[in-house]
Amino acid sequence: MENCTTALLQTENSPRVAQVGITRCKPEMKDYCFHGQCVYIVDLDEHYCRCDVGFSGVRCVHSELVRQPLSKEYVALTVIAVLLFLIAVSIATYYVCRRYRSKKRRTNTGEYKEVGTL
Repeated sequence: MENCTTALLQTENSPRVAQVGITRCKPEMKDYCFHGQCVYIVDLDEHYCRCDVGFSGVRCVHSELVRQPLSKEYVALTVIAVLLFLIAVSIATYYVCRRYRSKKRRTNTGEYKEVGTL
């Protein structure tokens, strides 16, 4: 086993950590891992992927979504934008209601007609 090192490895079948021998994968397995390095676990006779940062999965195919905290400036800008939007909606609602009421008053004033009696 050339380039053989040992590592502590926990597998799905074995809940305990064991020391195993690992070596590089054969050249024909160079594309086994999509975003990582392929290693061969000698004791288990399995190929294993050491994923690059930001990737996970058996063959390092899943991209991990890294969530970064929002900056204070972004939060402040969002709050200001939401407040301005609410103020604009309130003002628009006020003027629409005011126009509707004034229109309703104008139609009600000319509604009565003179009725003749016998």
